[in-house]
Amino acid sequence: MNEEIITRISMQSRSVRELIYEEMKEAILNKKYEAGTHLRERELAKEFNVSTTPVKEALRQLEKDGLVVTQARKGSYVSTNFMNSVEEIRWARAALEGVAARLAANKRTDEEIAKLESILMKMKFYTNEKNSKMLEKYNSKFHDFIIQIAKNNYISNQIEAVCSFDKFIRKNVLSDVEEHERAFKEHSTIFEKIKEKDAVGAEDVMRNHINRSTNLTLNKNNSK
Repeated sequence: MNEEIITRISMQSRSVRELIYEEMKEAILNKKYEAGTHLRERELAKEFNVSTTPVKEALRQLEKDGLVVTQARKGSYVSTNFMNSVEEIRWARAALEGVAARLAANKRTDEEIAKLESILMKMKFYTNEKNSKMLEKYNSKFHDFIIQIAKNNYISNQIEAVCSFDKFIRKNVLSDVEEHERAFKEHSTIFEKIKEKDAVGAEDVMRNHINRSTNLTLNKNNSK
C-alpha cells in the first residue's frame, strides 16, 4: 500500500473503516485484486497501517455488496461473481434515481430549480475547464440535490443503500475528458425535464443516463 493512501487514511475525518472499504472496493472493481484473491486480514492491516478491526469491518461491508465471499475457517476472498452484483445494483440505482427525478419534477419549487441550475452551471464551467475532480464533486451535488427535491425519505434511504458503487462509477466516467460533454448534455436534459415538470420524461432520462454511464465503466473494466 503506497504512502499516499496511508496518509489519506490518517488525515481524513471519515472513519478508518469507511476509507479502507472505499480503497478495497475500488481495488476490486479496478481488478487490482483479481477474482478469487485471498484477502488476508493481517496482511491488509499491515498494508493500511491499522489494526485488524477496521479491516474486518470493511470486509463485512464488501461481503454485503457481493464483492467478497467469506468461507468458514478459510477466510475472505474476492467474489468470482462480483460483476453480477455490480450489474444488479446498477439496475436498482437507475430505477430508484429515476423515481427520484420523477418526484422532483412533481414537487420542485422555483427556488429549488434556481439552485439546481446553479449547480448545473458549475458543471458547465468545469466541463469547459476539463477539470475532472471538480466535475465529479458537482456531479454528486446535482444528483444529491435531486434526491433532496424529491422529498421522500424512503426513496432517499433506498438510494443510499444501493449507491455504494456511485463514487467509483462517477470517478471512472469523469476521468475520461471525452465523456465530459456528453455527461453535461444528459444532466442538462434532466434539469430541463424537472424544470418543465415533465415527470415521466425526467424519470426516463435519469434512468438512461445512469445505465449508459455505468455501462461505460463496466465495459472499460471488462476490457482490462
